[in-house]
Amino acid sequence: MKVLSPVGDLVSTDFAARDRPRSLDGLRIGLLDNTKAPVDIMLKHLEQRLRERIPGAHTVYMAKQVMSRAAETDVMASLQQNTDVLITALAD
Repeated sequence: MKVLSPVGDLVSTDFAARDRPRSLDGLRIGLLDNTKAPVDIMLKHLEQRLRERIPGAHTVYMAKQVMSRAAETDVMASLQQNTDVLITALAD
């Protein structure tokens, strides 16, 4: 019999949180979908509301491939390079 452990490898990352911006005007807003229902509906609604409330808002919508894992390196790199702030959501 082969017994498998559900415990994954721990990966430690160091980062410094940025100060919260006073306004979203002129910022590139990232929206990260964790692929759990109904996050996509909620984030699409939020994206629409942001565009209504912040004229000229630029949003970048991306989704993880696997809901139970961290976002892929290329997704995070793209968000880091192309956004100023990031909004994500969890749902079930």
